[in-house]
Amino acid sequence: MTAPSSTLAAERELADPAADALVRELGVPPRPQVLVDLQREMAHEDPDFTRIARIVATDVALTAAVLRVANSPAYGLARRAETLGQALSMLGLKQIGVMVAGLVLRKALRTDGPQLTRFWDVSAKRSWALSALARGLRGVDVDVAQTYGLFCDVGIPLLMQRYPNYGATLQRCNAEPLLSFTEVEQAEHHTDHALIGALMARSWGVSQTVCLAIRLHHDYAVFREMKLPETVARLIAMGLIAERAIQTYAGMNTSTEWAKGGDAALGALMLADHDVEDWIERLVEGYAAGAA
Repeated sequence: MTAPSSTLAAERELADPAADALVRELGVPPRPQVLVDLQREMAHEDPDFTRIARIVATDVALTAAVLRVANSPAYGLARRAETLGQALSMLGLKQIGVMVAGLVLRKALRTDGPQLTRFWDVSAKRSWALSALARGLRGVDVDVAQTYGLFCDVGIPLLMQRYPNYGATLQRCNAEPLLSFTEVEQAEHHTDHALIGALMARSWGVSQTVCLAIRLHHDYAVFREMKLPETVARLIAMGLIAERAIQTYAGMNTSTEWAKGGDAALGALMLADHDVEDWIERLVEGYAAGAA
């Protein structure tokens, strides 16, 4: 499969039966049962909080991790959650759903090494930044923005596992000033992390909107398309701001991706340059304070 040239092409690509064979070939981990059960209960018109707590509690390690994350600075609870029920009541169902998805995602991939350590750090920072941007800019539900932040680059560790030389490809992608990130990947591996990430997200029950945003998040020409859903455009644009903030916090003065898609992101969010700079400053301050 090649990189999509339009929103319609990406939608067809994600619906292509051949995509399922690619998922199997690349060893994309199946959706854990705890997430299947949780999503099924959350889909009910009136979800049962007691049942949801029981579903999460079937995994002792997951329960401990949920409480640890819930009590971290990222969520800023007014008082400490001592039980799963307290965490549910204080954070709400959607936040718990995103939190569980992030925790089981990390467990399912089972990756380590310096590059992957940085991947998980960036993933956490992106998800937090997207939640802050969604609250401040509106137009996208916070849980949708966080889910996009978590799954956006999940194809990267999968391709690292598949291709021993993928680390070198990543370096070329990050340095390439003209070609898109996914074009560089496609030239080397005949696939790309945006496609693999979108397919994994789809197989894990993530919404079509988020899957489409993941698939298109390096194809900035789609910002000019009338068919691009507004929520998808805002997710991709907010993701670019989050990336700039993460790189600024890391001491990097330039962003290749912002140079390629920054102007389009400003238009999608109807922001001026100074608005973005204000957001970058706020997000960097949050990182410095330990929010993510």
